[in-house]
Amino acid sequence: MRRLSYIIIFSLAFFPAIGLWAQQRTVDEVKKSIGELSVDLKAFEKAVEKIKPALTNDATRDKAETWWVAMRAQYGLYSKYLVNKELGNKVDVKAMGHALLDGYDCGVQAMKLDTLWSKNKDGSLKLDKKGAPRYKTKFSRDIRNKIYDNLVDYSVAGAELYGVKDYPGAYKAWEIYNTLATSSYARQRHKIEPDTVLGMTRFFQGLAAVQLKKGQDAHRLFSIARNLGYDKKRVYDNDIAVLMGMGDTTSAVQVTREAFRKYGKQDIQYMRILINDCIAKQNFGEATRLLDFAILTDSTNDAYFDLKGNIIELQTGYLDARPFYARAVELNDSSAQAQFDLGRCYYLEALYYMRNNTQKRAAKLLKEVTPTFNKALAHLQKSYALDPRNPDTRNILRDIYYKLGDAENLEKIESVK
Repeated sequence: MRRLSYIIIFSLAFFPAIGLWAQQRTVDEVKKSIGELSVDLKAFEKAVEKIKPALTNDATRDKAETWWVAMRAQYGLYSKYLVNKELGNKVDVKAMGHALLDGYDCGVQAMKLDTLWSKNKDGSLKLDKKGAPRYKTKFSRDIRNKIYDNLVDYSVAGAELYGVKDYPGAYKAWEIYNTLATSSYARQRHKIEPDTVLGMTRFFQGLAAVQLKKGQDAHRLFSIARNLGYDKKRVYDNDIAVLMGMGDTTSAVQVTREAFRKYGKQDIQYMRILINDCIAKQNFGEATRLLDFAILTDSTNDAYFDLKGNIIELQTGYLDARPFYARAVELNDSSAQAQFDLGRCYYLEALYYMRNNTQKRAAKLLKEVTPTFNKALAHLQKSYALDPRNPDTRNILRDIYYKLGDAENLEKIESVK
């Protein structure tokens, strides 16, 4: 009976030890297999899968060596993917990118565990001259070098993962790249890219954040991109769109003001946003000041005159605004908006005349307003041809055709869906 008890106790102690030994042997086998020069892609794939249990097993998950070996397996797998790609072979872009990302994660975890504290005979920590605990590392130098050897690859991987719509992977790759590229170690080891290049990757990371519906983060990244000198128009446009989408009008207007100073002549939309903000705040004086300055610096921009007409119309009516709409059309007769606004003014004039002369016979009244309606038609038909999607243009044309008894054109416009 006593012998049986010994056997049971021995078994309880022996079998966990077998498990611990087995996991360590797995780590050793993977380390050996990936050290062979002839290792191919399939072998690295097997090594990556084989090491995974050791990353969660109690016997091996807290050892730096386990994660160091896993890092080497992942980076080795990435390298084999890269070789195949350079040879013109088709590769799994997503798997390739994630081998790189997982290699980084394994390396970071390994360095966290790779600290051997120096101790005295009594078990206390040895201290250096400054009184700080002394320690050694076994794998950290190799880990750090391997990570930084792949510095540029993280930027490339971000672009490729974004291309296959793996937005979380792309976001992470660009984050790693910028974190590494701005470290003091990178400045010692590598020729660092100009800030504008780092800004460009932050912009792309912001695009990934947009896809992930992380609006506030996207705004942060777009702002970083501009601060680093990457202030292309598309950075402003995407930032403004994100802020508008979040309902942060105040911030959107601030970014728009900056964009207008740089790209105002290229895109009237910036001025429209600023003017709409002024209108919402009933600040017509500021709106007029902005437009007068814009016209002074670019007196041939039809859109500025059209906007000036809008502001005046809101304050004193369409008759005072009409000369500005007419000037906009004169500068650019292909502006659907200017043609619409000018035609709308003639339409409103005709309606006003009809409402104030109801005592006249219908035939006489129609004859008197027809010339004004025809002026309206000349501009509204042109606007409709330029932009048939505008429902306001279609509705006014329908009303004019009805009032003039133009059945043919009324039928044509009503048949449009």
